[in-house]
Amino acid sequence: MRDRRTKLIMLISIAAAAAFLYPALITTTAGTSGSGAFWQKSRPKRTTVAKASGETGRDYSRFTHNNPPHQQNCDSCHKFPSSNWKSVRKGDEAFADVTDYPEHSSCLPCHRQQFFSGATPSICRVCHVDPSPRNSARYPFPNPRPLFDASTKGQSKFSEYKVYFPHEKHEGMFGLVRPGIEPERGFQLVRASFQPENTGSQETQPTKNSSCVKCHQDYKPQGESAEEFVTKPPKDRAENAFWLKKGTFKSAPQEHTLCFTCHSQEGGLTPAATDCGTCHKLLSPAQLVARGETHGDFDPRIAAAMGITDKTMLEKWRRREAVKFRHEWVIHADLNCTDCHNTAKINTVDPKGPEVAVLSCGGAGTGCHVTATSDDGGALNLEFDQKKSDPGFQCTKCHGLLGKRSVPESHVSALAAIKNKK
Repeated sequence: MRDRRTKLIMLISIAAAAAFLYPALITTTAGTSGSGAFWQKSRPKRTTVAKASGETGRDYSRFTHNNPPHQQNCDSCHKFPSSNWKSVRKGDEAFADVTDYPEHSSCLPCHRQQFFSGATPSICRVCHVDPSPRNSARYPFPNPRPLFDASTKGQSKFSEYKVYFPHEKHEGMFGLVRPGIEPERGFQLVRASFQPENTGSQETQPTKNSSCVKCHQDYKPQGESAEEFVTKPPKDRAENAFWLKKGTFKSAPQEHTLCFTCHSQEGGLTPAATDCGTCHKLLSPAQLVARGETHGDFDPRIAAAMGITDKTMLEKWRRREAVKFRHEWVIHADLNCTDCHNTAKINTVDPKGPEVAVLSCGGAGTGCHVTATSDDGGALNLEFDQKKSDPGFQCTKCHGLLGKRSVPESHVSALAAIKNKK
């Protein structure tokens, strides 16, 4: 009997020593109140590392460049050119470009813990549609833009960057290669070259706005169609009630095709195709919020009621202060772009978009919509008079929503300037 007790005491002592010296042998199968609690206390290092890495509370499925570790040189992650550049654009349209997500090796040095945190780590959802060993499908990369915008993710995703483009340095430098028009999209990007404009024969003389049309054409134009509206308005629409018309906006390059004609490895013009940060400017968190806010004559409910889902159109509409101004309208189409736009002052990085002086509506001082007196027929004058007599009056000649507000100082100043010129 004594021998049994001695052996039992020895076994208990050995077990207790093992539990003390080798806590990893204790499992959590006994529940959370005993060995489970001990197991948690036995791994202080892992808890410390997780807190230090900022893992708690962070959604790794959402990637942002507005994170200091992600703001290194672009080539730290993006390799130029991507291995798939020849397949993304076909045949003669292909050129060396960044057209794919960075490799795993760009992420692992900092995110090894997140990559190996379960069967389907949330970090994989940044690029992969449905991450799993059997599904490697990825979302389209944001470049080329048309392919990305056509995807489900691209329809609602907006870039954290704005493109810096100095209009004053490019104005008048384009050759006379005219862009073709693709009926369904309203515009088409073509390769052009920077070369002096030919001043020889009449056939090659530069025409009005010949530089501007290399990048900007009427977006979704009406052309020869009998239907002037983007979507068909309802039959019970009130007379003169606002409904968005075709040709209201102008297109703008959405990818590198035109830019890389000169700013490429072959072109040799700086900034080079590899100098991403020269043109792509990261918006601050505050600027991103401003970009997502509604500016001008835009209400998403109105756009939804009209059935307008085109991403480019919605983005441009969001920034417009006078949504009833239609670039395609014959009188406006005959104007010089510089009659309204001061190219030297255009700031393409501004999330609100370029501003146009109200005085431009005066027809460069000749009197179109802003005249010296109301008797001269200026639309701004007539509506301003009605607004003064009735603060509840809504200006509708140029605006869809902003006409409900009080007349801004910019409009009052434009009226005074025109009157002083008389």
